Amino acid sequence: MCRVTLLVVFLALLTMEPITTSSAAPAGDARRGEQLFATSPCVSCHDVTKPWPGGEICPNLGNIATEAERIVRSREYRGKAKTAADYIRESIVDPNAYIVPGARYRTADGQSVMPKDFGSTLSGAQIDDLVAYLSTRR
Repeated sequence: MCRVTLLVVFLALLTMEPITTSSAAPAGDARRGEQLFATSPCVSCHDVTKPWPGGEICPNLGNIATEAERIVRSREYRGKAKTAADYIRESIVDPNAYIVPGARYRTADGQSVMPKDFGSTLSGAQIDDLVAYLSTRR
């Protein structure tokens, strides 16, 4: 009987979601992410030297890590992210999960102006690197 109980507990632990906190460091390399950001379409729309929101085309990302922490705790947020890093990742791969308030960040049909294909055109490692870099922008 004891072995069965231990087996059930072990199997339950295997299926549990890992606990994440907003202080958890992203898995990517921030230096590679900075280089990728600077050489990709990201830089043509987002300014990382100025604070959020601001931008003419898309929100500024100078303090995106701080804003991401605030956004995931806000009542208006309807995405799935629980941490700032997860929010940044979600914004890259699913830009319609949460659209920063402001008419200029939406198309006429209410969609995000950000391209929707980065989840398929960037590798997982590239996305990790971008998340790590943007997580340094406080």
